[in-house]
Amino acid sequence: MQRRTAAIVVSVSCALTFTATAAALVFDRLLIDADRSDLSQSGAEAVPFIAALVSAMVVGAVLAIRRTEHPVGWLFLAQGGSIAVSGFLDGYSAYGAIVRDDALPAAELAAVIGGGMFIPWFVLVALILHLTPTGRPLSRRWARIAAATVALGIAWFAIRLVSPDATQPPLDSISNPIAVLPESLEGPLRAARWVVSVLTSAGLVAAGVSLLVRFRRSTGMERRRLLWLAIVVIPLPIYIAVSFAAAPDHQLVLAFATGGFISLIPVAAGLSIAKYHLYDVDQILSRAVTYLLVSCVLALTFGAVVVATGRLIGDRAGSTLPAVLGTLAAVAAAAPAYRSFQDAIDRRFNRRRYDAVRMVREYVRAPTAQSIESVLRTALATPSLRVAYWVSSRQQWVTEDGRQIATEPDEIEIHRHDELVARITYDRDAVDPAVAEAATTEATPELVSAGLRAAISLQLAEVRQSRRRIAAAQLSERRRIERDLHDGAQQRLLALALEMQAAQVNGGIERLREAAAASVTELRTAVAELRELANGLHPAVLSDSGLAAALDDLASRLPLPVEVRAPERRFSPQIEATAWFIACEAISNAVKHAGAAEIDVCVGAMNGTLTLAVSDNGTGAADPRGAGLRGIADRAEAVGGTVTVRAQPGGGTIVIGKLPCGS
Repeated sequence: MQRRTAAIVVSVSCALTFTATAAALVFDRLLIDADRSDLSQSGAEAVPFIAALVSAMVVGAVLAIRRTEHPVGWLFLAQGGSIAVSGFLDGYSAYGAIVRDDALPAAELAAVIGGGMFIPWFVLVALILHLTPTGRPLSRRWARIAAATVALGIAWFAIRLVSPDATQPPLDSISNPIAVLPESLEGPLRAARWVVSVLTSAGLVAAGVSLLVRFRRSTGMERRRLLWLAIVVIPLPIYIAVSFAAAPDHQLVLAFATGGFISLIPVAAGLSIAKYHLYDVDQILSRAVTYLLVSCVLALTFGAVVVATGRLIGDRAGSTLPAVLGTLAAVAAAAPAYRSFQDAIDRRFNRRRYDAVRMVREYVRAPTAQSIESVLRTALATPSLRVAYWVSSRQQWVTEDGRQIATEPDEIEIHRHDELVARITYDRDAVDPAVAEAATTEATPELVSAGLRAAISLQLAEVRQSRRRIAAAQLSERRRIERDLHDGAQQRLLALALEMQAAQVNGGIERLREAAAASVTELRTAVAELRELANGLHPAVLSDSGLAAALDDLASRLPLPVEVRAPERRFSPQIEATAWFIACEAISNAVKHAGAAEIDVCVGAMNGTLTLAVSDNGTGAADPRGAGLRGIADRAEAVGGTVTVRAQPGGGTIVIGKLPCGS
């Protein structure tokens, strides 16, 4: 069923229930006006049933809309509707008894049906207990017990129709219009009614037992989900015994025993199914007991100080000194008393949580050589626990020593002043989530400090990696220069020297002239090769004319259109050289790998930062971790700058370098 359809069905159910309740109130008002308040349903015994009606309808509506596939929400709606119908039938039949005419037809039938409407409550509660929180019975055996309870409830209701319970006296002139059976069957029917009533009640108790069995077999989160409902169900046999003992002589006791129980079930079941964070009942009980004890201590402290002060200052009418001193003493005793009682109660009733929190708290107060991660592992007794710290400047999760680490979004997240600090992973099957939450919350100050250390460690790790890459790049560049010199200019110069030596030894004047002419040509070629080699390292135009001229010269030698926009101002040689290498690498990638048709180079300087942007219209997907781009990033970081690489929305890549250039 879709959520919209479920909402429509729920709205109709709530409207019908509201209509039946309103009609019951109208009949109740008519009975009071007719001086038959003894038949009115507005007494104290109606309070628990009103509470049961409201809780069943509210919880049923929420569950039916949020969890449309879960049957318990619909069962709660049915339970609320049955309570409203019961009140309507009782009011209808009661008013029909005093009217004594045909103004209200079938009043006798309404009285008989209304007298047995408590039976569906038993059956619905039993089904709810069988199906909470998963929506399925615990096993096939328990499913058969649930089906038997439903069948017994139907049989009990049918027998009451033909043979009303003698404990329910008829209203004035109302008799049972259905009971037309021979008198000889009254005894067997009475016995059968008693048997099925006992068996139906036993089925309700069995449903409570199934819930307790489910609670006993469950672990971790499921066990905590069932804790509220288990506490409500444990006294179930007492409720049933009180209900049978109180009927019919003690209607008020019967109402509170029955209505109070069925009003608690929806709330507890709703908490179990919806997985609210309110099912930490042990912590709630612990806090409640603590506040109760602290309140007693404060009251005793206030009273003792007031009495003692009154005796010391004597009888001074209108003096506020005792009250003031008593209030100050109570305020002074509040915090120590709360800590003492809370520690004592946690140590007694929740020792696991107490030990974990105490261990973390002691470490935060006096840190040792251990890391906070090791302390949390020991405190929670889970060796698999991991802590990841968020470095916002790098948008990375790292360990405390700066190594990158993967995380899951459903782990415990630690925030400080609305800023994400860390994520903690642990074995949820081995550790109570409430204990883990308490311990990690207590560790927040130390986790913040560890996060700062992790950010510094990440920067140091990046610096070490950058140094290794720069050293490797320098070594590779030096070997390339040596190879180029050896294979180019060095060979030419050696050949020239040998040629001149041979001409000097074996040739005459003519031979020397020819050798000198050839030497001039070879020397010019060697000079050109050396100039090209030097330009590859640092172009002369960059030193002579600046970055803008060097970029224009580079663009003129490329086989595709390159638009250069750069200011004519000069920058420091180191900054100009770094910007030059960034532009060369970005343009080289665009030409060789991206298949670009156009390249745009834009240089600007503002607020002490030189910004170089090289964009192309190629295929994009440049890898910032590649050797070339990583190398220019290292160069930029060496002078205090950054390089970012990203794809453009319309296609292509843009490389942005930002370098400090002074004012």
